Parts: sequence; structure tokens; C-alpha cells
Amino acid sequence: ALAESETCPLLLEDTAGAGNTLGRSFGELARVIELAGSHERLGLCLDSCHMLASGFDVRTADGIARVMDECVAIVGEGRLRCLHVNDSQTPLGSNRDRHAPLGDGELGSRGCAAFLSEPRFEALPAIFEGPGVEGKAPAKADMDRMKRLRSNGLRARKKV
Repeated sequence: ALAESETCPLLLEDTAGAGNTLGRSFGELARVIELAGSHERLGLCLDSCHMLASGFDVRTADGIARVMDECVAIVGEGRLRCLHVNDSQTPLGSNRDRHAPLGDGELGSRGCAAFLSEPRFEALPAIFEGPGVEGKAPAKADMDRMKRLRSNGLRARKKV
């Protein structure tokens, strides 16, 4: 895929860790990047639901900071290029990929707020992937909720 374009990045997404999927750990993702030649256009897309489901506790500001420190230490600085933002229907370490509307799942409102306000995510595109507050495709209400949760997370970080 990298040979097909001179500019388009190729992003690997973390997985929830079900079955024989590849990408449940930063070590696995780093190894794929290495085996693919460590090209500068190879990067990561991290999914908030997948992170929780694969055992990364990203429900607090300290938790997401530790996880991101680990990501940078293993995969390298500058590899994270995009976020998939959603809540999880299943608990921490469940290894099940079941998206929930933001704030309505196991991450909850506080967890989503902490995740969305991580300073290293500031300039990254964030794609909402959940079923939406109305159980359908994402709508303006979902984008408004995501913005509100991020604002709440930023306010909470200032209080600490």
C-alpha cells in the first residue's frame, strides 16, 4: 500500500484482543511496523473501546497518560496519527469489541472525558465510531456530546 502513494499514511489500529487478532499490544503493533520496514508513513490509530477491552485502563487522566507513555516507549514518538473514539459495552480486559455511545458504557462520562482530554491527542483527528445516542449512525448530538466530554476533561485536568 505504501508503494501506491507517496503521501498517504498507512495506519494500524489496535484491537480488542479477541481470538487470534493482531494488535492487542503496543509490542505487536511495533513489530508489524518494524517488519513492514519502519517507513515514516506507518502509524497508529488508537481506538478507545479496543484499548479498554484489551486491558489498558484509560478511564482516568493518569491512566491514559501511563498508557500513552508506554505507547511512545514501545512504538516510538510520532507514530500515533488518529483516534477512534467510542465507549465500550464490555468491561476492562474483556477482549470483546462492542462499541457503545460515548459516556454510556464502561468508560463512562468521566472515562471518555479523561481520554478525550489527553494532551498528546490535541492535534489528532478523532473519528466517532459508536452507534450514536439514538442507536443509529453518528449525528450532531454525538459530536456535541464528544465536544462536551472533552471540555469536561480539560476542566478536570486544570483542577488537579
